[in-house]
Amino acid sequence: MAKPQTTAGEIHKRVIRLLVLTTLLMGTAIITVVGYQQIRQTQQSATRLMKGLQRSVIGDQPDWHWWRRYSAINTFETNVRVTNPRGSSVKYYYSPFTRDFLNVKSHKVFGTKAIGYTPDYGLTYYRKSYYHGNRLEIWLNLMPIVETLVSVIAVVLLVMVATILIGGYYVRSVARQLTRPLASLNTAAQEQAHQRERRIALPVPAQPVEVNQLAESFNALLETVNAHIAQERQFTSNAAHELRTPIAAVLTQVQLLQRRAADHPEIIPQSLAYISEESIRMKNLVDSLLTLSRADRAVLKLVPVNLQDVVAAALTRERPLLHQTLMVTGTQSASVVLGAAESLEQVLTALLDNAAKYSPATSTITVDLATTATTHIIAVKDEGMGISAADKPHVFERFYRADSARTPEITGTGLGLAIVEQLVRLNHGTITVVDNVPRGSQFVVTLPRVDGKSEKISE
Repeated sequence: MAKPQTTAGEIHKRVIRLLVLTTLLMGTAIITVVGYQQIRQTQQSATRLMKGLQRSVIGDQPDWHWWRRYSAINTFETNVRVTNPRGSSVKYYYSPFTRDFLNVKSHKVFGTKAIGYTPDYGLTYYRKSYYHGNRLEIWLNLMPIVETLVSVIAVVLLVMVATILIGGYYVRSVARQLTRPLASLNTAAQEQAHQRERRIALPVPAQPVEVNQLAESFNALLETVNAHIAQERQFTSNAAHELRTPIAAVLTQVQLLQRRAADHPEIIPQSLAYISEESIRMKNLVDSLLTLSRADRAVLKLVPVNLQDVVAAALTRERPLLHQTLMVTGTQSASVVLGAAESLEQVLTALLDNAAKYSPATSTITVDLATTATTHIIAVKDEGMGISAADKPHVFERFYRADSARTPEITGTGLGLAIVEQLVRLNHGTITVVDNVPRGSQFVVTLPRVDGKSEKISE
């Protein structure tokens, strides 16, 4: 298994590989070009020497003094042999030191006939030609060229090593500098992970942009987590508080019956009625909590639903139970949405019950249907006490009840509208609360519109 690498280490490793490959390619290219140019220069030198040698031949014998004097190239380490095959015998003419050179056995190298190696003399380049029946042979010393190539190779290798070392150090420094904000962000995130209390914001570096955006995203996530934690704690506290009151009342009545029922049997019916009332209150609260919990985890199967049918079913159920007058206004054409009919009917029923709870018995509750190019809208309007501007942003929070609603005459757990908001969201809709002119409130449910003739309907 590969050892985990830090971002800085990974950047360093990859850049070093690229640097090594680049320097190798550049070094190879330089050595190849220099070597090729040296070989070309050697060939051209041999050609010029051969032409000078041809001009130096007078009769059958070369004039070594003239050749060396007027040659454009240094001939000190060049060996020449001129062979004259005329007559009954073959005559050989040697430049100075050539006899000693030819007496040493040479070896061909690189699989060529032109380049050979002679001990004590080194590499040589062989060239021959014929001039007026004479065979002219030249052995050009390649050791200066070899020394030049070795020097070039040495310099290239030194430059490559220096480039890799200096480049590696520079890349490591830059990589650490670039990843330092990310490392500090990681350290801060790890510290936050071990905290049990509220998570504070992580540091946001200005550079680089990606780390800045990542830190901003983390902080946005932390804000959401903090909000959920606070909401969960508030929810737990409110649930405990709401349950503690009826439980305390029931225990009080039970203790009262235990102490005084034998002597005062007349208190038994009243205490039992109070216990029954508080038990029903606890049952409603628990049922609401279970409904809200299921709604939090639910995934509804959405199908085409006609809102007129949902409204008609809800009104049919609620009319016998409510004292207020129920009225439907707005569009009467088919309003098809993609939703779950049962949950939408539950939403409308809860909104009607909420409107009835805060409205006079002689008032009217209106269900208004409207249609736009992309949505269908259901507005439940009441003529009650209304909702203040300060309370409007909180009416869908769990256990939230406005101060004006905390009266003995108006019962409730503060979970009804939270359940409504969750069900509307599961149906891919939104719900808002606004004032109803001239008096009261209206809850507006907006649902995406679906073409009833379209066959492209999915969950």
